[in-house]
Amino acid sequence: MLDLPLNRMQELASEKFDLNNIHPNFIKDFVFNSLSFETDFISPEDVEAVLRDETEGIEEKRLCLIRNHINAFAFVVAMVKSNSEFNENKLKDLHEVLMNELDIGGLYRNVDISIKGSNHTPPSHFKVYDRMKKYFDILNDPHKDVLEKIAFSHVQLAKIHPFLDGNGRCARLVLNYHLMKYGLAPIIISYQDRTRYFEALENFKVKKDIRPFIEYLIEKEKEILEL
Repeated sequence: MLDLPLNRMQELASEKFDLNNIHPNFIKDFVFNSLSFETDFISPEDVEAVLRDETEGIEEKRLCLIRNHINAFAFVVAMVKSNSEFNENKLKDLHEVLMNELDIGGLYRNVDISIKGSNHTPPSHFKVYDRMKKYFDILNDPHKDVLEKIAFSHVQLAKIHPFLDGNGRCARLVLNYHLMKYGLAPIIISYQDRTRYFEALENFKVKKDIRPFIEYLIEKEKEILEL
């Protein structure tokens, strides 16, 4: 699959993935794994219960985290189906859905931050607006390679870390938006695969080398298409 051309992957995705009928098991696994990067008190059974609207006994914060993530995934799917442009306002809207009732959503951070376990320090909050403008300029470049653009949509957002909270969750949603936008299947980045995932991210953040993440992305696409 690593040497398959983009058009062949798109063809396989069109045969195996239906944007109008996304299986609940995919949504469950995507939401559970994405949340697992930031919390360890949510189970797959919790996510499944929320998808079935059987929420009795689920603590309020857990319920909010899960429900917001499900709604945020639905938000990006709706964007793809309506052919909506991914711009700064849409990103902030997405983040607002993700952070509903948890924290202030849709606003860039106004303090400097660091990321535990990373050799990269996100830019000062004074530089966030400029970095985000350049981010969207690159994403809108019609001459940029599609797979590189999809990978960039995720790794650069993770590198800038423009929000105070929810950056990883938001970046994984943005990645799936771009995969679906370009006719590929959405992927699940498993928490169990976090070492490989973080290594690919660090290669870009520290060495500005995006190729390891593109290769990782294609492997994840292959996993989904083989299911």
